[in-house]
Amino acid sequence: MHSLQVGDTTIPYEVRFSQNAGRKRIVVTPAGVEVVAPAGTPLEGADGIYAFVDRKRRWMFDASREVAEQHRKLLTQKYASGAKLQYRGRWLMLEVSSAEVAQVEIQCRSKFLVAVPTELEGVDKLEAIRQAFDGWLRERALRDTKRFGTRHEKSLGVQPAGYRLSEAKSRWGSLGRDGYVRVHWRLAQAPSAAMEYVVAHELAHLVHRNHSEEFWATLARTMPDWAERKAMLERWEAEHRAV
Repeated sequence: MHSLQVGDTTIPYEVRFSQNAGRKRIVVTPAGVEVVAPAGTPLEGADGIYAFVDRKRRWMFDASREVAEQHRKLLTQKYASGAKLQYRGRWLMLEVSSAEVAQVEIQCRSKFLVAVPTELEGVDKLEAIRQAFDGWLRERALRDTKRFGTRHEKSLGVQPAGYRLSEAKSRWGSLGRDGYVRVHWRLAQAPSAAMEYVVAHELAHLVHRNHSEEFWATLARTMPDWAERKAMLERWEAEHRAV
């Protein structure tokens, strides 16, 4: 890890060398600052990393502050008291309070009750809530995936190697060559009927690894209303991407 000092502000940054980079560039995200440079670029010297960063010091300072502020606003919008998060197709309000707890605790009733360690404040508090919710959703996604899988294995006459969560960018579910059914953890936010459709769909691929008429007939054997559920998933997906 390297760092740039601008007045009283220290900006840490990582250096990544890439064979595909044609020039030096700086990437600023909420996760941090990364300097990408062509392989073989020296750290020191007039054409080196340090000189490049020094020339870009004002830009790095301004960009880091702007990204941090945008991130803070986004976190406040999504994870402060009064905000709403989606779970199983329903939007539930957050009620956040400080408490004598070791880590963020989440209870789901008619709304989300979120207890946060008293020492956490500002962006650190919001980021801790975000991470806690992601973990909470992952746990429930895996639990529901296994529950839905067990429900449809017998009627389809199949036995997958197991169930895992996915973070795939282009699909909600998949069946790997290893026999594992993978379901995107964000589907915990979708209506349960839509998530169950994804699980049953992937299990049906253990019988037919295509989307032939035989495949859809097999899926209908365990889920006669699959078309309605598929349409529900597509509607939720369109709304989800718009949020």
